[in-house]
Amino acid sequence: MPTKPDLIDADRGSFTNDFLNDKQKEAVAYFKENLNRWIDDPLYKYKYVIIREGAVVGVFDTFNTAITEAVPKYPENDFIIQQIISDKDLVSFIYSATA
Repeated sequence: MPTKPDLIDADRGSFTNDFLNDKQKEAVAYFKENLNRWIDDPLYKYKYVIIREGAVVGVFDTFNTAITEAVPKYPENDFIIQQIISDKDLVSFIYSATA
């Protein structure tokens, strides 16, 4: 029986791409290329974006709204949903939640 890929890369301490299909990997690359531009844009900052085929195809206030929109619209599962947030803001949020 084939094994499932690990979700977390223990050596790097980060999520792996092993469970993503090729279209999703392309979407992740597009996200990384554009994140710094979006972080400073009030239309994107802190929002959840649906990325598909090298483009943002939806911007939402919550993950739940984004996934509810994306799943029936793109049943091929060739999209990703990412929040537009900087590492600094993420660390601050985690610190506040655990302090």
